[in-house]
Amino acid sequence: MQCISSTLVPYSTWLREGILKPLSKGVILDLAVYEVLNAVWKEHYLLRHIDEETVKELLDVLERVFDVVTVASIRSEEASVFELVVKEGLTIHDATYLHYALRNKLVLVADNRRLMEKAKQYIETMSTRELV
Repeated sequence: MQCISSTLVPYSTWLREGILKPLSKGVILDLAVYEVLNAVWKEHYLLRHIDEETVKELLDVLERVFDVVTVASIRSEEASVFELVVKEGLTIHDATYLHYALRNKLVLVADNRRLMEKAKQYIETMSTRELV
């Protein structure tokens, strides 16, 4: 089963724990790369929750995640995403994942209940817990 995930949190955990099977057919959108890097920056620079050594370790893990999963884009499909936003009342972020899953006939893996409820009308969905 090939799926697209709207979250990277479990991927980094699975990689650290050596659970690579869920990653083998995974797809993420390119915006997830920026989101996760921004989260690391925020934890380190703004909140001072993690030190520089931890940042380096996290970035190493994330680089390995990005090497294993397919990183996709919705480039040139912005109008279709926006139509889904208006039709379903989703955020651009959530509609982007739903659109990509619909277009590519993928299972949508997410932990966002609102997105999951909307997506179930169109495609198969599952939580990250169900994936493992």
